Amino acid sequence: MAGNLNSVDDPNSVPWFDLSCKGLGASISKIPLAGFAADIVCGRIQARDDYMRIHPLLMENVDLKNPNARTVLYLCEQIIRTAEFGACRQNFRRHYIDGKNSGPLTNPQTALIKKLPQDPKNITFGYWAAHF
Repeated sequence: MAGNLNSVDDPNSVPWFDLSCKGLGASISKIPLAGFAADIVCGRIQARDDYMRIHPLLMENVDLKNPNARTVLYLCEQIIRTAEFGACRQNFRRHYIDGKNSGPLTNPQTALIKKLPQDPKNITFGYWAAHF
């Protein structure tokens, strides 16, 4: 076998967009529009990784502390930033954090936060990402 399954060593098991974020981005960026597409995809991969790191911390802090604690407010702000800018971010905040579209984040609702899925792939279209 040519490498570990699902690793960069085995190109048959790694999606093209994952490869573009692990070193091929420089070559792809020389092709018009392909570089733009790679930046978009890599940004989504980074946003997903950030979401996956923040989610367990947020859930743990919501269980242990008052939802208005600074730590919870900070983690809520950070997880909101992982959602795509614009309508998706507003929808995400309204549906999963505090029931509001905009304004200062002052009163996150525990019941809404508990609805956050562990993996952002399970978030309904239009609440976290606008495309694929």
